[in-house]
Amino acid sequence: MEFQRVDKKAKTKWRFSRIIALIFAVIPAAVAVLLVFSAIAEDEGSRMPMMIGWIIAGILVLIQLLSIFIYPPIEYIQWAYLIAPDRIEIKKGIFYRTHTVIPISRIQHVAVTQGVLQRPFRLSTVQIHTAGDVMEIQELGTDVAEEICSRLQKRVNVKVEQKNAAQAQTDSEAGSEV
Repeated sequence: MEFQRVDKKAKTKWRFSRIIALIFAVIPAAVAVLLVFSAIAEDEGSRMPMMIGWIIAGILVLIQLLSIFIYPPIEYIQWAYLIAPDRIEIKKGIFYRTHTVIPISRIQHVAVTQGVLQRPFRLSTVQIHTAGDVMEIQELGTDVAEEICSRLQKRVNVKVEQKNAAQAQTDSEAGSEV
């Protein structure tokens, strides 16, 4: 079994969401920095605070632009998942790498979700619920996500049936001994 990658459209979706962050968060923050430093420059009668404001605003916008163009391809390479008969493995992260292994026997239920920014790109997220956590395989094609969810749910149902059969067998053996 090989690790699978998320859908290639994920890179476009990640860029799009970062452009939205640029428009609604970074640019207003940069403008606020410029306004604050221009007010300081007027009070001091010096151009130095204004230059510092431009440098800080430029750095904010530059970091976000790098995030738009450089980060998505790297993020795509780092995201991988494996669905084996007995477990699910998820690898992700660039600066902080995580490798999560979820035994099939620990899964309580599986769901497919689709966020507002995922819909136009026909992407979905598979949520894997265990007793202690919810793990996600993000940015999958909607058809792939539905198929994975269905497959995992069948495996979970088989495990539950096996557990129930084993419990019934144990109960019947304990009852016959009494």
